[in-house]
This record gives sequence, structure tokens and C-alpha cells, in this order.
Amino acid sequence: MAKVLSVDIGGSYIKSALVDEKGKMEAKSRIPTPKDYDGLIAALAGLAAGLPEAPAGITAALPGGYDFEKDEIFAPNLPSINGRHIRADLEKAASLPVMAENDANLAALGEYVFIEQGGIRNMMFVTLGTGAGGGLIINGGLPVSAVTSFEIGHICVAPGGRLCGCGRKGCMDEYCTTAGLMAEYAAAGGGENISEPLELALLAEKGHKAAAAAFKSFAVYLARGLADAANLFCPEKIKLGGGLSELSRFFMADCSENFFAELFPMYRSRVKLEIAGLKNDAGILGGAACFFKGLRP
Repeated sequence: MAKVLSVDIGGSYIKSALVDEKGKMEAKSRIPTPKDYDGLIAALAGLAAGLPEAPAGITAALPGGYDFEKDEIFAPNLPSINGRHIRADLEKAASLPVMAENDANLAALGEYVFIEQGGIRNMMFVTLGTGAGGGLIINGGLPVSAVTSFEIGHICVAPGGRLCGCGRKGCMDEYCTTAGLMAEYAAAGGGENISEPLELALLAEKGHKAAAAAFKSFAVYLARGLADAANLFCPEKIKLGGGLSELSRFFMADCSENFFAELFPMYRSRVKLEIAGLKNDAGILGGAACFFKGLRP
């Protein structure tokens, strides 16, 4: 059975696995994301060369927008790859066919194919981590256009707020992310010297007021962005994934309450908000599904 090397490129780490058409994964790996582009290409080619068997190709889940026609990337959280031609460069370095897509779109496809298994038609997927990304399933498939679509991370949730890497102020990408969560903690007067969401969660668990306030603010901003997006097309489900979804017990109740309060009333009984089932493997499995279904160039 043919297998593909599916790589999920994040701002901090590259996750990868050799995956077959049925979603069986092997040779899973997690390495730090190189800071320079040439190092990134070399690392990806090295992952392919080090596999126990030769893959049929490579699928790259990218942390930003991708132009399929020009083979160009725009990634606010990983500027070293902006404007680069990852498909052509990786094909040359690895001597394998390469397919590229936005990471959240692939996560949405992975969740849809391997968890929902076609049981619904419209679904929204939101990744919460270093950045805030969005993937959309419409009528059972990814939207088709010249460039990747559904950049939910650049919906404005705080008009006039913090400047985003895209050049706009107040984006979800500045408020519904790891850095955004920590910024809310600082704004709430948090005095503890911490830098990781898990540390913040431990403080919140102990009743630390600033930590609890940070998660509450995070929930409000997240709910606002989700409602604005959901009001456009009434998805049957909204799935939350990415690293921060692992801490959902600290924000999900507040998020859900605010989300349904802001959602168009007619949609409230039709939309379900839940944590994704594939966790951090969604992008990898979605990459495999995209490759074997031939959904992208």
C-alpha cells in the first residue's frame, strides 16, 4: 500500500509521519523548526531520506496562506518562509512529488475524513497554538481557489487592539494564541514569572485570579471570532484543535456561553462546538487524505 510522508510545519516544531490511505501512521517524528528557510528544506528532505521505506510523495501543512499557482507562502508566525517556493524547492531537495496546503485546512480535512467520516457536510476547524488558523469543509470538501482560504485567524476580535503580523490590529491571531493568552495574563496583573500555557493552567487550577482572568478573556475573544465566522454559513460543527485545545477545561465553558450568545439566533440549535478528536495528528492525517484524494496540485 502506498504511503506519504505528511509533515505539519509549526512555528516551533515540525511533526511528521509516514501515513497510508487508511490513516495508519508510523515513523512519527517531532523536531524543532529551523529558523532559516534553507535549514527547513534540508530538515524536511532529511525526514524523507530517513524513513524505513520510500514514500510516494510529501504533503506539507503550512502555517499560513499559500498561493497554489505561484507556489508562494505568507506565514505571519514564520516569516523565514514568506515568498519562498516550498513545493519546487522541496521536490528538488527530496526528489519526490510535493503537495502543499494551509495547516488548518489539512487539519479540517483530517478530522472530517477520519472522525466524521462524511456524516456531516459543513464543518469549521480552528487551530489554537502559536497561531490561530482555520479550515473549512463545505459540501464535503475543501474550498477550491487559486490560494488557500478561510483565514479565520485574521478576523478582528479587538478593534484597535494589538498589531498582528498581517498588518492589521486586533486579529484572533494576536488574541486566541499562546502569546495572546500570556498577554492577557500580563494585562490582568499576573505577577508570576511564567511563559507557558500549561504553567498558567496550573496557576488557574490553584485559584490564581490573574490566571483565571486570562483564560476568561481568551474565551471571550475566541467566542467572538467563532461566532463571526459561523454566522456566515452555519456549519454543523465547529472543532477546536491545536495545542491550546488540550487546556479547554479552562476556557470552553465561557467560550461556549459567549459563542451561543453572539451566534445568529436561528443557528443556535444547529451548530455544535466541540474539541477535535484527532488532537495534534489532525494536520498529518489531513495531509495524507489530501495527497491520496489528489485534492491539491
